[in-house]
Amino acid sequence: MPLPSVVIIGLPNVGKSTLFNKILRQKKALVHRKPGMTRDAISDIGEWENHCFEIIDTGGIFENPSEPLNEKVTEKALEFAEKGDLVLFVVDGTRLPLPWEEEVARRLKKMGKQTILVVNKVDARKKFDLTPYYSLGFEKVIPVSAEHNHGLTDLMDLVISIIPERPCPEVEALKILILGRPNVGKSSIVNRLAGKERIIVDEKPGTTRDVIDVEIKFRGEKYRLLDTAGIRKLSRTRDSLEAAGIIKAKKAIKQADVCLIVMDATDGPTHYDAKIAQTVSEEGKPMVLVVNKWDLIKADTAKYFKIRQDYIEKLKFVSFAPILFVSALTGRRISNIMEEIESVYKEGQKRIKTSELNRYLLPILRSTPPKTERGEEVKFFYAAQTGILPPTFVLFANRKIKLEEIYRRFIERKIREKWEFKGNPIRIKLRKK
Repeated sequence: MPLPSVVIIGLPNVGKSTLFNKILRQKKALVHRKPGMTRDAISDIGEWENHCFEIIDTGGIFENPSEPLNEKVTEKALEFAEKGDLVLFVVDGTRLPLPWEEEVARRLKKMGKQTILVVNKVDARKKFDLTPYYSLGFEKVIPVSAEHNHGLTDLMDLVISIIPERPCPEVEALKILILGRPNVGKSSIVNRLAGKERIIVDEKPGTTRDVIDVEIKFRGEKYRLLDTAGIRKLSRTRDSLEAAGIIKAKKAIKQADVCLIVMDATDGPTHYDAKIAQTVSEEGKPMVLVVNKWDLIKADTAKYFKIRQDYIEKLKFVSFAPILFVSALTGRRISNIMEEIESVYKEGQKRIKTSELNRYLLPILRSTPPKTERGEEVKFFYAAQTGILPPTFVLFANRKIKLEEIYRRFIERKIREKWEFKGNPIRIKLRKK
């Protein structure tokens, strides 16, 4: 049975996202964030007293949207409210209800939705009069300070008394795909991370011919390490089983949450290392670059930076990915791998508010528009982040043109200068408004 949905709505800057995050942190909520359900709305699975529910944080409800996008965000928020099992209508307790909030309240009552009015930003140290907020017409009114965790227990106890009781689904472990050419030490790294020899390690290339699944725990969370066959050109494989393993490894990229690309320090960055990284980037997957067998390199500081720069130069098209120099044999820096995996996955889930994005990016777009073959003027109206994992941005303009790669990289560089998105390829699209 589907989980009941709890939808958070309200005007901008009333604290919806703070409430959303605080609810998910309570009782160590089991969460893996879903890639963008819709623009300016995100959904996670929350848990309270063994009750599980889907909680949806919507975009702000704008009274007089100055931009066409704001009108769409408002419509979507109200659509989610209508489909949800319970609505948390958040208002700002530092001011009285606004006429537009009265209109939103009327719309919710017309929908017949069960609603809790959440009066946020209430100072727990002072006596607070809820009387003005009952004028919005809701029976259930709860004062909270989401930022300081005040009133959240009362709110969540009320929430689970209203929504249907559902058991929590088992959270799927994050899938980490280990990729690389044959004999670069992929299985040795998996064994190091697992803390024991779970995979046969042999000097002969191509020992692993299937995707081998090893479950580990890191900081209390489950992860699945998927060790693949070494990827090489099919024309160079004589063994049909090995060829099948390579095909399976390439298919596994689509199903992975994070990809670990392992390279051999004694070989330096190869053309096929670059090809594997390019494939992962094209699939939009977060990635970490790992240079193994560093114990075989007798490098002082100067040589280390020279070798590192060589990798950065040869793999500059994935310069956004962190690069680690490790030794599976000695265990050197192996512990850093899981930290980077956590980091790049978290970065890939990052969302930039539309207002913040446009304050930064719109002046850049307007001052440096793309050139067209016919010399046509391209006028940008606004930009929006429309997805995560991979982070995806849409630029809305007066005409649809094909963005040149050099211009796409320019915009990507500007976005990374502000928000980084470490380890994640960025998608940039242009739409005619």
